[in-house]
Amino acid sequence: MFVILNYFEIASKKLEELSEIGFLFEKNENLKYSIITAHAEGNTKDNILKKINNEYKSLLEEIKENTNIEMITKDKNEKDITELLNELIHDFKEEGNLKKIESLEKDLINNLDESAYSELIKLKSQLNRD
Repeated sequence: MFVILNYFEIASKKLEELSEIGFLFEKNENLKYSIITAHAEGNTKDNILKKINNEYKSLLEEIKENTNIEMITKDKNEKDITELLNELIHDFKEEGNLKKIESLEKDLINNLDESAYSELIKLKSQLNRD
């Protein structure tokens, strides 16, 4: 079974942060939503894993084929994997902020708006703190 699902307990501790990540592809977003919803409904780990494996088998295989996650997590303990997950979450958030900044900069070029400018400054200062 897909290696990330084997680290269910680690990911469960980060569900709130993971829920804030937006994926470009709808199928990835649907997978995330299914996992979070099933967990919120109080399903057991085994039930969630069965459901996800049944409903998203092809997506899980695609992820497995196109990533080296198994090599990255091999011989890692829970602390190391948690640190990796924290880094990934941070990178996703930063990427999202960079996209917002780019969009706001384009908007400001076309139409100087005080609220958009304020949001742009806020996002840039947030990125500089991180």
